[in-house]
Amino acid sequence: MLQAYVVEGGGLKPVSGDLAKLSEVYWIDIHEPTPDEQKAVEQVLNIRLRLPEEPAKFQISTPVRSSEGILTLTALLLAGFDVRRPQLVTVQFIRAKGPLVTVTKGGSGGLAWLAQQCDDCVPSVSSDAFLVLLDLIIECATDLLDHVGDDLERINRALFQHHATPKHRLRIEASPRRRTHQLDLILTELGYCREVLVKLRRSVLSFRRVIILLQERGVESPLAVKLKSFEHELKALAEAEEDLSATNAFMLDGAVGYIGILQSRVINILSILGVLLTPPVLVASVYGMNFKHMPELDWPWGYPWALGLMAISAVVMYVIVRVRGWL
Repeated sequence: MLQAYVVEGGGLKPVSGDLAKLSEVYWIDIHEPTPDEQKAVEQVLNIRLRLPEEPAKFQISTPVRSSEGILTLTALLLAGFDVRRPQLVTVQFIRAKGPLVTVTKGGSGGLAWLAQQCDDCVPSVSSDAFLVLLDLIIECATDLLDHVGDDLERINRALFQHHATPKHRLRIEASPRRRTHQLDLILTELGYCREVLVKLRRSVLSFRRVIILLQERGVESPLAVKLKSFEHELKALAEAEEDLSATNAFMLDGAVGYIGILQSRVINILSILGVLLTPPVLVASVYGMNFKHMPELDWPWGYPWALGLMAISAVVMYVIVRVRGWL
């Protein structure tokens, strides 16, 4: 799929039409192109497209490559979080004399979702499209961290119930089934947040590596200043991600702790029931023996005596348990 964009009103507008006019557009986004689309771009822009391989899970082996005046930058980009299916896609930024060309592998629709986020993001037609896209990527990553932070705040309130009224907390504690279901949902949401944060970290580290390598190659002054600013912003994103990851890990430990408490309560109740029922069972076992000479067999009140003894033994054990604080 091939999509070209032009600048209109400070935003990016998708255009379609003659492929021969690709050299006049601002940005060309290619996602798993057909042979005809690839050939058209190569002929019009006089470049050679090297389609990226399958998305890497951790890092790109060659993030910066230069050949015949064409600079190719490869990084990992987090996409799909708008449908709660975060995935890392490989994106190439091809900087040549013509418009910026991006080639993506993985995901769906290329970088169309990124272009939709552009609202008055292009200062002028002469602006470097690569820097504009970096701005958009950092803005989207910042918004994503804000959403994850809001989700973690909501999960934190539901997990620890520290803002709930005592009556509400007692009502939740009185229903182990409801609390267990709530903890199950919390663990699922924490797993999603963790996946987003881990993949965002890999994406940020990938772009930081690209920028550092560009700085080491020595670029022109305006671009160097902007790249340094991007490096600081990416570092701030990495620090924010680490903070949210620590929060996520703490809440995960808290959820596991609450699950352990619920299990301990169930085991405690079963243990107490066993303790309370042991004396009555012992009495019933004694009077259930089939010996011929048992004085109680001839008692008119033998049966009520055995029942009363079982009840009294159970009450005595209940009092002992309450005094000891086991129940």
